[in-house]
Amino acid sequence: MDSDQGKLFIGGISWDTTEDKLKEHFGNYGDALSTSIMREKNTGKPRGFGFVVFADPNILDRVLEDKHVIDGRTVTLLSFFLSFLYFMFRLKILYCTF
Repeated sequence: MDSDQGKLFIGGISWDTTEDKLKEHFGNYGDALSTSIMREKNTGKPRGFGFVVFADPNILDRVLEDKHVIDGRTVTLLSFFLSFLYFMFRLKILYCTF
């Protein structure tokens, strides 16, 4: 299996949300192998987004169909591939001159 095949981007995460909370929430859909929340390098504060990796990539379709509220916040979900395209598009807009 490709390492990113079962990976899901989660945006809009509350600063109070933990990796364990993500694993608990997404574990309801299937085996969540790992969860991670991206943090500021210097301060360690959460950056508001993270990832979950499922053992079975076929679970992603079902997860993406539902609305997700975690710690009172509606979060945005994208497959890892779509999140990559989104960030590349944002970089292009930020650094291109017209």
